[in-house]
Amino acid sequence: MTLLFEEKWDRTIAPRDRQMFQTIYEQNPLEKGRLKFVPVRAAFNHQGCVLASVCILNGTEDWLLQDRLLYYKEKDDVVAKERFTHDLIIPSMTAVPWTFIYHPNSFIQPPSLHNWDISL
Repeated sequence: MTLLFEEKWDRTIAPRDRQMFQTIYEQNPLEKGRLKFVPVRAAFNHQGCVLASVCILNGTEDWLLQDRLLYYKEKDDVVAKERFTHDLIIPSMTAVPWTFIYHPNSFIQPPSLHNWDISL
């Protein structure tokens, strides 16, 4: 089991945030056969996009983000959906911090940023 930071993250992440992700990783063990998105924080940016930061726990085979439709949910209700095309590969039995950006045109209803999660 490994916590891995994508190259840009590794160069730019603040020490406090690095430690926060390390703690989240330690508190959420990988489960063999399961891909899980652990919510960390959500915020709006200046363009009204939702920035949803998660720790992706990959207990399955290597997982590719390329061309994945992911749902931003609040209290199990789909609030936004977006297709992501980044070439991120998460190796098997690895955790990777990531931020998904949901643009306003992907919103099905207005986000509140409370009780949220990301799902396939």
